[in-house]
Amino acid sequence: MDEAGTSEKEPVTVVVGLVVEADAHLMAIEAAVSEILGGVPSQYRTQKNFVFHAKEIWGDSRMREGWTQAHRLAILKSMMHLPRRFGIPIVLSMYRRSAQFEGIESTGMSVAQFQHFMAFGNCIASADRYIRDYARPSEVGTVVAEDVPEMRRFLARAVSLWRENSFSFSPDQLIPTAKEVEQGFLRQVGDLRVTRLRRNIHFVEKGDPMLMVADACAYGFRRFLAEQSFGDEFVEAMLGGRLNIDDYRGPCAMDNFYSHPRTI
Repeated sequence: MDEAGTSEKEPVTVVVGLVVEADAHLMAIEAAVSEILGGVPSQYRTQKNFVFHAKEIWGDSRMREGWTQAHRLAILKSMMHLPRRFGIPIVLSMYRRSAQFEGIESTGMSVAQFQHFMAFGNCIASADRYIRDYARPSEVGTVVAEDVPEMRRFLARAVSLWRENSFSFSPDQLIPTAKEVEQGFLRQVGDLRVTRLRRNIHFVEKGDPMLMVADACAYGFRRFLAEQSFGDEFVEAMLGGRLNIDDYRGPCAMDNFYSHPRTI
């Protein structure tokens, strides 16, 4: 799991999770990430503290010399394409900064931090639902997330909180997508609970290969949801198609994406 858009000035906070089957995916993904990183110009790749970070690669002016926009775009798209390439489901949760909450002061978090926490928990619940629907009955999952020091003590409680408290949106609280309006019925599920994830979260540093992939995907979705340039291209790299931005204009949203033929 990784996040994007968590600073106060950002219009939307995004948390992305990759539902990874360790035996099937990890070694293949690590090899693919290593291959992609081999395309980073040597003057950056060989820096002592170099870590793939999508926001820096795309937006940091210090990473422009000898590295064209077209080449950086290709690198980002290659990283974002890996979940689809290997059949790894993506779970997405987002909160717009304009979303209204009561009682945030009592949590000890700022608005942006609270929205990060909520998006994180909802993303965990979406991943848990995928595991309940498609994994073997005996399978459980472990959450692996970036170690963000100022958020760790809050995020560490997320699995337990969503395990002990189920959250539900009633049908009248769900905003129908354009396709649901056309079809005349809701396919969304408003049930947010966790039953198949272990309570303890494994926090890792930014250089973890799977975290790099999650970072790229979170950045791609954030640019799309903030309606910034290349957002549609990033979504197409991840999903093989476009999304309707009107389906995501509400205060918050959760979604699951996967390339296998089964449907939720």
